[in-house]
Amino acid sequence: MKRLAGFLVGMVGLALAVFSGGALAATECNGVITGTVVGGVVVNAGDSCFLGGPFLGPYDGAHISGGVRVNPGGILFACASTINGGIVANGAANLIIGAEEIGCPGSVINGGVRISNTGPGVLSPAPSIALENSVIHGAVHLTGNQGPIAVAANTISGGLFCSNNAFDLDDEGSPSVVTGAIRCEFE
Repeated sequence: MKRLAGFLVGMVGLALAVFSGGALAATECNGVITGTVVGGVVVNAGDSCFLGGPFLGPYDGAHISGGVRVNPGGILFACASTINGGIVANGAANLIIGAEEIGCPGSVINGGVRISNTGPGVLSPAPSIALENSVIHGAVHLTGNQGPIAVAANTISGGLFCSNNAFDLDDEGSPSVVTGAIRCEFE
């Protein structure tokens, strides 16, 4: 009887957790995030998210658990940050990760990167996607992107895959070290 009562109490607790919205919601980003964020980050249309800051001095990176999602029209800068859960972007305006041209140190991304339908970009002359100087534990998939793409000086464990992009990749003279298959063309 005690076991049955314990089981029922446990099931009621589980039901309350599921139906009360007990899951952590992603933090919406439109500005600068530093420090630790649990539950992930989402960048919505028209928003510009800076993971790590400031741009004019030493970086105080962000530590994200739960990944980063960039929705159509969002812009993401990730500098000197750690992202656990990877990055997923579909229809973003721009993604700038570790671009030394703007003094943005690379990041560590655990969980891979999936970028599709991004560009042609609003930060001209910057590429619509810059994935540079970072360590990526997981595959990188670039699909159907419409603007220039820079993939340079990274360490990628999991392969690099491209399909239906408007431009070949630019390694800016600093190829990435990739463990796994490479199915992309470079300029």
